[in-house]
Amino acid sequence: MIKKKIALALFTTTLGMGVVAAAPLDPNTRLEKVKELFAQYGADTFKILNGLDIGGTSNAGSGSGPIASRADIAAVIKSDDGNAFIFCVEDGKWAVYPPEPMKIGTNAMTATDANDRPFVQMLIDELKQSQNGKAHHIRYDVTTPDGRIQQREATVWKSSHFLSPKNNTGKKFFCGTSVKAVP
Repeated sequence: MIKKKIALALFTTTLGMGVVAAAPLDPNTRLEKVKELFAQYGADTFKILNGLDIGGTSNAGSGSGPIASRADIAAVIKSDDGNAFIFCVEDGKWAVYPPEPMKIGTNAMTATDANDRPFVQMLIDELKQSQNGKAHHIRYDVTTPDGRIQQREATVWKSSHFLSPKNNTGKKFFCGTSVKAVP
């Protein structure tokens, strides 16, 4: 158990440092870091990405657990400029969604963009059309808190890219990144 906690601490430190050094708009780097989490923790990765406790480790910010604080988790799921975030949909429900954490566990299939287009269904359709289970540069619009329309861009990977050699969780999921689109 101690070895596992030490490994998690080292992994988290390395992971956090790697993301901070990454370019703010590099969605593939972020998804590679999430893939590393899935390789080590499987479906518990959703809990980690949501800043929750796994197996007796604490993410409450006390500094006593292997993941020292929510800032360590934020380094994985958000960019240093606050522009990008990671999201995951599992069996049609939000599994990770930092912009609105209260949506975790709710129906993601009803999500629409600012133009009332079915956002999650768009992502799924793009994944189905992709040759390799990765879809890039999916544009959609959101309404900002001040009422402006902002164009964003998503990159999504299906579960087989996170869990090797196959998805043995019994659940269908995909994860992706969202960044402000560059004109």
